[in-house]
Amino acid sequence: MSGHQVTQGVGTAPKARVFDRVGFVEAFGTCFRNGDLIAGRAFDAAVVPLEDAGSIFAALRDQFRAASDTERMEVLRAYTPLDPAVKTAEIVADESQSSGLRAMTAGQQARLLELLPRYTEKFGFDVIFAVRKYTTASLIVSFEKRILDSYEAELKTTFAEVEQLAEILVKARFL
Repeated sequence: MSGHQVTQGVGTAPKARVFDRVGFVEAFGTCFRNGDLIAGRAFDAAVVPLEDAGSIFAALRDQFRAASDTERMEVLRAYTPLDPAVKTAEIVADESQSSGLRAMTAGQQARLLELLPRYTEKFGFDVIFAVRKYTTASLIVSFEKRILDSYEAELKTTFAEVEQLAEILVKARFL
């Protein structure tokens, strides 16, 4: 396909825009980190119009899944480590006041700072979470389970988190 019409807009006034390959990669290449190659392949392989968030995300996801192991690891390694966010989180007195990685108890912060380097050492990449779907407590519970997983099981979980993050970014382009 030589171009794809995408309806993008702000609020209730969407604007149709036709993307060439370069424009598509510029607009959606960061939805998967280090994802220019993935976006280019999604554009090239499209057999249906890439005209909404759903079709664009599906095309990007399919190319991420079809990427080589090396290419997918490049995507994983491009994600920002969580350590800085954990270290700078507001410390709250009560767990009920915790909020993802923005605010947590001192105990939660200490536990996360203990788990983060262990995870990286075990798996060779930083942990990735679609943080907005977790409370601080549920993130820690998930993290404690994930660190016990096999490499193959953790890759599957991590890829699912990366895909959720990419879907959020694609949808954000249509707000």
